Amino acid sequence: MQAEGLRLRRGAGSVLLRSPLVAARRNVAGGGVRLALSLLRRNGDFARLYSALLVSFAGDWFATVALVGLVFDLTGSAAMTALALSIQLLGFALFTPLGGYLADRANRQRLMVGADLIRAILVLGLLVVDRPGEVWLALAIIGGVSALGAIFEPTSSASVPNLVDREDLPVANALVGSAWGMMLAVGGALGGLVAATLGRDAAFVGDALSFALSAGLLVGIRRPFAERPAGTEHAGLLTALAETFRYARRDHRVLALLSVKGG
Repeated sequence: MQAEGLRLRRGAGSVLLRSPLVAARRNVAGGGVRLALSLLRRNGDFARLYSALLVSFAGDWFATVALVGLVFDLTGSAAMTALALSIQLLGFALFTPLGGYLADRANRQRLMVGADLIRAILVLGLLVVDRPGEVWLALAIIGGVSALGAIFEPTSSASVPNLVDREDLPVANALVGSAWGMMLAVGGALGGLVAATLGRDAAFVGDALSFALSAGLLVGIRRPFAERPAGTEHAGLLTALAETFRYARRDHRVLALLSVKGG
């Protein structure tokens, strides 16, 4: 008897009788895929948001490989390359609380579209970085793109409940939650392939185009990204940020999640 099934031997062969637990797991997995596809077919607005996330996250990682190569080739320094990656990670970690603050107070659709368009312009600035003395510009662009990504992501997550019906929310959250990790692999692989075959400039242009495409998808969404009851009051920026950091310090699980996501 095995952990999740029973194997009966008949002569030289064998038959595996699956336990109800194994069958249930298979049904849940298959049902999850069917539910996700059904949601994307039925809800065009959420499909646009999800597609924008995939494209935007892919763009984030698409240029990372090319960026690392650019900094290393210009400086020949592993330390400078590590600094570039650190700025990318720290920018996301430090500005995520600001992203959450803005998501509760600003027009979410405009905030996300603006973040995409500004990132598209910033990434194109990497095309002019071709001398060691200009590495500082690349580092500044990295920080800016990362900070805008930290504003884009929590805003997109906060918008999901307003773009889907209540019964579809678990599936929608699962799709959105898996998008970042999935595109980490896909975007990084594609970015490396493009940089190796077409050159770094092609990777940077592709990154900029991905942000522009994401913005175009978001503009087409018709449902409101948020519902704000009249008379709602919010704490000021500094108060909200201070409370965020206090909460993260009190709950080490939250701090660990922020650190992992930033990395």
